[in-house]
Amino acid sequence: MNCYDDFADFYNELMDCDYDKWSQFLVNHGCRGSGADLACGTGNITFRLAEAGCSVIGVDASPRMLTVAESKKKNVSNPLFRCQNMAEFEGTRPLDFGTCVCDGVNYLVSPADAAGMFGRVYASLKEGGVFILDISSEYKKRQVLAGNFFYEDGDDVTYLWTNTLKKGVVIMDLTFFAKKSDGSYRRFDERHEQRVYGEKEIVRMLSEAGFSDIRMFDDYTDKPVSAETQRVVFTARK
Repeated sequence: MNCYDDFADFYNELMDCDYDKWSQFLVNHGCRGSGADLACGTGNITFRLAEAGCSVIGVDASPRMLTVAESKKKNVSNPLFRCQNMAEFEGTRPLDFGTCVCDGVNYLVSPADAAGMFGRVYASLKEGGVFILDISSEYKKRQVLAGNFFYEDGDDVTYLWTNTLKKGVVIMDLTFFAKKSDGSYRRFDERHEQRVYGEKEIVRMLSEAGFSDIRMFDDYTDKPVSAETQRVVFTARK
């Protein structure tokens, strides 16, 4: 079972995210000029940043996700996409900003990989550049997801989602039933693993990477983080 393999074809249909709100927050908090969108997936944020006037490169480790992203391109040169593990990210020129949204950091199961990625982003930024990332909060992972079962029944695809917490990692087993042209269904399975990161741990790693002026927000609003915040957004400056 490969993460974001067959799922790539249904990702946009199944993800319930307010990308317009998220991208507006990113721009309002300093994402202007040239930047990199790490773990960009099918480019939902990447394209919106490009439409806002940014010069953006989207980076993702899944060739299938990037194939979907490329199929949506209207402008040949912006955004650009690169197939690369974000833990190995290297900027090809000094950047004004970096982003990593929609649980991207949680997918770095090794804290050393997360810390290393923060350092790589820091090195790629211009002085005064901004890095904005989010995580699914520790509250969400431990109290909302762990041990629970979810499902969604759509017109063209149905999926079942079970979550198991083991040694600080949430293991998400997903089973999909995708409708075929003849009316029958094709089954496929994927396993996703996400590290449970605490807010203090992320702040510490950002600080150790060299970032300063580190702030936290509740789910792409300017509200402070609460005990029941499910998505924590961090902004940090070089």
